Amino acid sequence: MRLLSTEVFCPHKDGRPVVNGFLTYISTTDPVLMLCTGYEDYSDAYDDFSIRISEDNGRTWSDPTPWLSGRNTPDGRMRYAEPGAFFDRNTGKLIVLVDENFYPNDTLDVDGVCRVVQAIYDPATATWTGPISLDLTPARYLAVSFPFPIQSSAGTLFFPAMRPILGTDGKPLHYKGCWAPIDECLTIIGQYRPDGSIGWSVGNPPVIDVEQTSRGLDENTIAELSDGRLVIVCRGDNSMFPEKPGYKWVCYSEDGACTWSDPVPLGCDKGPAFESSATGSALFRSILDGKLYWMGNLCTGGQRPRGNYPRVPLVVAEVQEEPFALKRNTITVIGDRAPGEPPEVQMSNFRFYQDRENGDLVVFVTRYAERSAKDWMLADYYRIRVAMG
Repeated sequence: MRLLSTEVFCPHKDGRPVVNGFLTYISTTDPVLMLCTGYEDYSDAYDDFSIRISEDNGRTWSDPTPWLSGRNTPDGRMRYAEPGAFFDRNTGKLIVLVDENFYPNDTLDVDGVCRVVQAIYDPATATWTGPISLDLTPARYLAVSFPFPIQSSAGTLFFPAMRPILGTDGKPLHYKGCWAPIDECLTIIGQYRPDGSIGWSVGNPPVIDVEQTSRGLDENTIAELSDGRLVIVCRGDNSMFPEKPGYKWVCYSEDGACTWSDPVPLGCDKGPAFESSATGSALFRSILDGKLYWMGNLCTGGQRPRGNYPRVPLVVAEVQEEPFALKRNTITVIGDRAPGEPPEVQMSNFRFYQDRENGDLVVFVTRYAERSAKDWMLADYYRIRVAMG
């Protein structure tokens, strides 16, 4: 793997940085790409998602077309966030699951109720259906966050999801002193019905001791292994005990994401595991060689993470499937903190595709805090190209 280029794709808009939505091909044969982005108003508050289309494999893009925007209510604002999209080559439709979240008085409520809604795009007619609520966990929080959905070899759809663990009082649990709840990661499972509609269900979460990860597990990325099992790599967190290691955590399922094995730290084939901050990541199978790869943030310098940080470097590594591990000698840095930039610079909230013409990995990411930690929203949106051969 080799870094080819890094360029500004879209600058911030008067201090309002671009936030990723999704990025995917929307044709089985033609080089047509769809890029969804929004803007960030304050931390974890997104709005004004729009769609760009490229009909020439990303060389040029259409002007953005408005898609989803929030709306005011008497008590606050309803906002959308974190759309995850999967283009089904068999049906020719793009399936999108997205969060709909109420912000009381337009402020983030980490213990509020979020629901998942579905939208479907038909490239043949350039029309959307939805969004409609799936109501998979009535009256209980359910969200997709940093999702990279897949379809198994059997045709089942898997969208990574998460929700807070509830206490006996029915309210989200928090590790003592922690601002955010303890999450559990699970999977939204989609099965096609005879009439072509999709029936959705939610699998069970893996279980982990909160003394190993103080905010539980979330932002899992999923892949199908060569032996037919499913694997997830989950975001962990050591923010409430920074003296302990912080890891990505790995679980396996032999029953189609209904149940999962006990989590274990993501390791390397040689030497000790690299620690990792509380950030999302992605698994993908290369169109060039069929091998499995992982992309995310690793503490390659040997430092210990402190909760959400550091959010650089951004790396790509080949995965050894059995036993599951990163191949240490393939870990390649594709983005890092530049000289003079603050330690808080981020290259974590990315989206990507593999170029069908040459197999290059193309990554889009906003480099939050690139100018200063205080003015972290003065951040541009970048396109990175990596040769995978």
